[in-house]
Amino acid sequence: MRIIILMGKTKVLYLVLLFGILITVPIGVIVLKNPTIPIMYRAGVFGFITLWIGLMSFVIYRSRKSFEKVRNIKEIISISENEISFPKPLRAEVGYFDAYAYWSSSGKSSHYHVFKSFLKESEEAATSFKLETKPFLLSIGQDGTGDIYLPGIRILNDEYKDVVILYAKPSYEVRFPLESFVVSANRDFAEARIEEIENGFRISVSANLSKARRAKVELVSRRKRVVKQLIGDTKNIGVFEKEFLNEPLIILGHYDQVSPLEILKGDKFGRIIAGHGKFILRLALDIPFRPDIKEEIEFEVTPKEEATSWGP
Repeated sequence: MRIIILMGKTKVLYLVLLFGILITVPIGVIVLKNPTIPIMYRAGVFGFITLWIGLMSFVIYRSRKSFEKVRNIKEIISISENEISFPKPLRAEVGYFDAYAYWSSSGKSSHYHVFKSFLKESEEAATSFKLETKPFLLSIGQDGTGDIYLPGIRILNDEYKDVVILYAKPSYEVRFPLESFVVSANRDFAEARIEEIENGFRISVSANLSKARRAKVELVSRRKRVVKQLIGDTKNIGVFEKEFLNEPLIILGHYDQVSPLEILKGDKFGRIIAGHGKFILRLALDIPFRPDIKEEIEFEVTPKEEATSWGP
């Protein structure tokens, strides 16, 4: 079992606050002591500095309180493969954590945008919550762009309020519409044959290339953000395997702090596409000075149906 605890760090926030104070306070003192500057402008500078320091202090305070709640729940929680339990009943929303994120650039600066919600299915007070086999998705690129769709709980008790416990239980049934497909361009040709394996699939590629540098196989997730993962490439023959998450995953963190980027950093995934839903398998020819020539097939992954035993 893999457990990710998102405790976060306030050290960076303190450094930003200190750096800002070292720059803005001396400038503010110079402006305020200069009688030639209109009082309206001096008041504006003073107000801006005060507001900035106040906002940064508030952000640090909120972050510290969030991390304390995670630390406190970590000390009392018990985790097994099939349930999470607590020494006393806790009230929680049961449902799905749904989030996506991406980067945007403006001039020399970049900003990370996160959109998230907890989709409540029920609310209950209990000392334990079952970890059921449910659909999930982790689709995160190397820069933190991507999607999270994970079952879990959101705690409502004041002392642990908004701590979320999310999980993923591996169980996969992979359905491909074809056993093989090809891509070609002039004298370049590649064929991919697909074979289902435990927790994923195997791709056997045979290529006959003239101008193309390589034939490559990519897995693409297109839920709310597009994430690609290279499965393998070859100049002639290659066999590649894609294995989804193969052990249970637990993520413990505060609702405000959980994002695709934080999960990526928390377990050092590097890049991940795992879970259920519809995906694209792409076979492409990498030809110099031209866009890739590609063929794609859509396939579906669902949780594997559990066998049922009927008694007398």
